[in-house]
Amino acid sequence: MADHLTPTPYGSGPAYRTAGPDDGDPLVLLTAPQDTADAWAPVRDALARGRRIYAPDLVGPTGDDRAAALLCDDLLGLLDALGLDRVDLVGHSTGALVALLVARAAPHRVVRLVLADLPPALPHALPAAPGRISAPTLVVNGAADPAGPVPDARMLTVPADGRPVHEAAPAEFAAAVEAFLDEVPDGELARRWLAVSAITQTGESQWWDADPPARPLTADDVIDHMGWLVFDDEDLDLAGRVRVAMGLMDLLGSHPLLAGQIHLAHLGPHGPLPLDVLWDGYRRRLEAVHDHAAYPDSLWLDWFEDARTAATAFAAVLGDDRHLLLPGAPEPLIRRARRVLEHSGPVGWDLKAETYRAAARVPALHHAVFRAVLRSYHDLYGGLDPVEGLALLHGLDLPPDTEHLAPLRQVLADGHRHHYASPQAWDAALDR
Repeated sequence: MADHLTPTPYGSGPAYRTAGPDDGDPLVLLTAPQDTADAWAPVRDALARGRRIYAPDLVGPTGDDRAAALLCDDLLGLLDALGLDRVDLVGHSTGALVALLVARAAPHRVVRLVLADLPPALPHALPAAPGRISAPTLVVNGAADPAGPVPDARMLTVPADGRPVHEAAPAEFAAAVEAFLDEVPDGELARRWLAVSAITQTGESQWWDADPPARPLTADDVIDHMGWLVFDDEDLDLAGRVRVAMGLMDLLGSHPLLAGQIHLAHLGPHGPLPLDVLWDGYRRRLEAVHDHAAYPDSLWLDWFEDARTAATAFAAVLGDDRHLLLPGAPEPLIRRARRVLEHSGPVGWDLKAETYRAAARVPALHHAVFRAVLRSYHDLYGGLDPVEGLALLHGLDLPPDTEHLAPLRQVLADGHRHHYASPQAWDAALDR
């Protein structure tokens, strides 16, 4: 690491030290304000392999501590001054809080986030209108409730005897951080793919096209311009195309030009797509605390409504794991099951009935099973066995005044399989 502090151009941010190759991916290391950049000495050489490290001194003009929110502004000023649009952030203690605030205030500027020895509470003064932390996050020796600020973080505990973890266990800490930073998220692959066409993100749902005539773009503009091109890109293998398409869904949301093209590519002349990449991508997002609404929507509209793919898709995202649906099942599996069940209306009854019965064993899924049966009855492509559907409903612990529960029981008791086969039956049940 440079043996001297480099002042920020025009005094627009804190002074900093550097290490690693000039052309390496930028990695910013943040200590607590009472420490200096030299505190990273035990791990800097390992982290600098192939990366350009920037380690600012987060202190005020007199050396006093400053509020984390102000330090967040300082750091964003430093990134602007150095022309660093997107960086990896590693923070320790209060530096982890600053990194957290930067990832909330400017989520489009953080590729990956590492929070070491994260204090137990966020500061009261948060930046105005913070965004959702979208960067993959590793929390090392976090506080008791790390899921509060970063609900989908990966957790790691490294014995440190109360000392800073990067000083107490530098080899283990550096190895874990290196491995984490070596994982390129799908969203980052998508950003790099867009950057080849001179399209970069400038804010939440705000993009910029630098090709003449240079102009701002909305997320819908980006989809309309680029969404249909992913599976025509011969520079990407099939797995890469799937990951870029999913990364675009992460960045831009639900749109037929994104989700629909994955389904079409799977059925097209170059299909099937790599199933491990495809379905692992869906399962991970369906299990996240954050609701990636584009994925259950695309399951419903693309995969489940098509008889050619409904069975395979339903089995891949839930049916093959139905034996795991037991009381006390892990919360990520419960989240995935809930989202799949509530969007599984179009799937044939014979393909999903056993999974519905398995889900009914889990009290936390009772309302989702009810919604699944209800949507099976009302979905244009749906249908169910009225006897089995009624038996499922009778086994669920639901409030008696649950909306639509009574009419659904009535139409099934009368032997109706599908709303569209006898719409008058539902109307009559509502009037009772």
